[in-house]
Parts: sequence; C-alpha cells; structure tokens
Amino acid sequence: MILFETTESVIEILWDIALAFFLVRLAFVYFLLNLVSALALSYYYYYPLASQSAGEQLPLLPLLLLVANSAVWARFVIVYYEVPRVTGFRIAAGVTSLVFMVLAEMVAGLVMYEEGYYTGRQQWMMADYLKGGAEFGAVMAAYALMPWVQMGLEGLGARGEEEDESTSHGHEGKTLVDAVPTVNLSEKSLKQKKME
Repeated sequence: MILFETTESVIEILWDIALAFFLVRLAFVYFLLNLVSALALSYYYYYPLASQSAGEQLPLLPLLLLVANSAVWARFVIVYYEVPRVTGFRIAAGVTSLVFMVLAEMVAGLVMYEEGYYTGRQQWMMADYLKGGAEFGAVMAAYALMPWVQMGLEGLGARGEEEDESTSHGHEGKTLVDAVPTVNLSEKSLKQKKME
C-alpha cells in the first residue's frame, strides 16, 4: 500500500531534517548535562572550604574534573540514545554541543560582568582560565571530541575482542531494500517492477 507519491528528493530533504533534529537534540542534552555538572563543580570548587584546601594545591583540578565529567556524560548520551558509530556524526554532535557551551559561557560572562562579579574574590571560574587560554582550549577541544573518543572504547568487548555488529532492531540479515520500506514508488512503477 502506498500512502503518498513523492520524489526521492523530498524524502531526502525530510530525512536530512530529521537527522538534523536528532543531532541537535543529542548535542543539547550532552550540553545540558555537562553545564549542570560544571555549575555544581564550580560552586563546590569556589566554596570557601574547598577553594582553600584543593584550589591552591592543584590549580588544574577543576579542568581535569570537567574533562572526566564530559567523558561520563558522553558515554551516558551515547548509550541512552543509541548513537551510531559514525565518525562524522559524532564529531558534528560534539561540535554542535561546543557551540551551545561557548554561547552559554558568553552569556554567563556577560551577565556576571554586568553584575560586577569580576571584582575581588567573586571571580567567574573560567575567567582565570581565559587568561591562559591553552588549558581552557584543551578542555573545550576534549569536550567537543569526547563523543568521537568514546568510539575507541566501544569497539572492544570485555576480553578485548570486537563486539558483534548486530543491532537491536532485527535487521542484521536483511538488505537495505528489505529493511527499509519503499514509499516513493507509484503503482505504475510497482506493476512494471512485478512484471520484470
């Protein structure tokens, strides 16, 4: 049964739009999880007791914790949303999430600057690292590339062997034509196909 007649280009455009929504949703969820965790981490790190004990001894500790935080949340998003192991897709999701993070940092910096938080002890956490941008840039690069880096961890099973390439959808033995229903053929072309 054919629901509607259309051309392949319309289906391709609709597929691209659906893929873009999926990519943006993944990137936004990854960004939100990291943002909330980073806010909690920065609150703890700049709480007077924590900043006196660990802040002066290990100045790069918050950056290392942010990288570990992004690794945990990247793994969670990949497993929960069953993100495919496609390099370009994962890098695009990470870069899109990085755009969200940079925009959030810019908005937070502007708000805090307008409120006068750049004076005295109440400095913004990333203001220190923006001065020596190499560390901050490395953390942001690790944040953006973390979904792609996770591909290296996914390929190995518990014994160091490659995992089975099967999916959870039951289409392992099917060809692409059998697995995906065709909706863009007219009845006339279907009759011609059956006669051949």
